[in-house]
Amino acid sequence: NVNPQIVENYRGGDIALGIGDEVLSPVMFPVLHQLLGQTLITTDGKTLLGADDKAGVAEIMTALAVLKGNPIPHGDIKVAFTPDEEVGKGAKHFDVEAFGAQWAYTVDGGGVGELEFENFNAASVNIKIVGNNVHPGTAKGVMVNALSLAARIHAEVPADEAPETTEGYEGFYHLASMKGTVDRAEMHYIIRDFDRKQFEARKRKMMEIAKKVGKGLHPDCYIELVIEDSYYNMREKVVEHPHILDIAQQAMRDCHITPEMKPIRGGTDGAQLSFMGLPCPNLFTGGYNYHGKHEFVTLEGMEKAVQVIVRIAELTAKRGQ
Repeated sequence: NVNPQIVENYRGGDIALGIGDEVLSPVMFPVLHQLLGQTLITTDGKTLLGADDKAGVAEIMTALAVLKGNPIPHGDIKVAFTPDEEVGKGAKHFDVEAFGAQWAYTVDGGGVGELEFENFNAASVNIKIVGNNVHPGTAKGVMVNALSLAARIHAEVPADEAPETTEGYEGFYHLASMKGTVDRAEMHYIIRDFDRKQFEARKRKMMEIAKKVGKGLHPDCYIELVIEDSYYNMREKVVEHPHILDIAQQAMRDCHITPEMKPIRGGTDGAQLSFMGLPCPNLFTGGYNYHGKHEFVTLEGMEKAVQVIVRIAELTAKRGQ
């Protein structure tokens, strides 16, 4: 139950999120200093906002309304909305051939000016640990504590290569969840890296850790590890078609926006679509702090996103594409 707040003409300082102690503070989020005088749409401190990616949907639909209602030249435009992007399944059943576009843009980025064509290579790692539980008083030489094995596994994972210790182009291992008892435990990691070779090395590292910790266990006790790739870095596919980025950058400059090329420390449907034959970099939405109760979007940023989408359509028509 999302209850957004609208803060007009932001004058600086903390923004109270609903009733309670939760605030949106420029101390924690310095980008607020750059947004003075703008209209901010925030959460009430209880849920995320959903601007990721309702903002993108709103911007696309508004851009289409602008194109339809004004004599702005444009070529054929294809639009699609996919479910389940946040769990990496948005493009799984997308019919690229039926969509019929030469290239595309997702509108799923962050602050104004962001243009992204590099993303993580991503994989999930699921570990099942089967131990042996007996009475603690008679456990010597018999008990195999699955929770202790889980702790040993995590202790082998490089502590300085976690989400909270990395930035920019640095990859990481992330323990996303862990649960269990003495006789059975489960761990779920995600692995991320921009470099394909380092990505493969991280997967090998997890397999080596599981093998090391599981060595010498009782035959009825074991560690099972399953790795599944989620998506890959779209850079290699997008750079084969430089005009896609050229058009987007020119559209931003024409709208008095400085393009900011930055890597996505995550993924988008565009990454998967790029490997399915539809090169698809990512445009900004004007939103910040996605996936949490401090998420917000600016009205002005959304308006600029609309302007850029419209200008991309116009520039594409002028290029005869």
